[in-house]
Amino acid sequence: MVAGGFFAQRLVRRVISGVAALLSFFGGVLVLLASVGHGIVASILPIILGLVALFGAWWIYNSGKALLFPRSRLTMSGLVTSGTGVLVYLLGFGVDGLLVLAAGLLAWLATIL
Repeated sequence: MVAGGFFAQRLVRRVISGVAALLSFFGGVLVLLASVGHGIVASILPIILGLVALFGAWWIYNSGKALLFPRSRLTMSGLVTSGTGVLVYLLGFGVDGLLVLAAGLLAWLATIL
């Protein structure tokens, strides 16, 4: 019975972090596509933030399935991804920034579970 609870918590953490990674990935791709459309020289910061969102997706995914210290990894990846989402939103990429911000918040939610 105890082992079933342990594996159930890991499954929930993996599912939530997988959804968060997908949100961050789609948000990062949308930011990259929108910023390349404006011109590369004029939008270097959004391109960098889009790449950080893609890196955050990879980090959230790997942290969610980690055996050692998954909570601390998810906390840090959620913090970085949430900060990136706020910056992207403030730069004017509305839905894209909200997707990345939601991914960071879901990573924090997976930390509690």
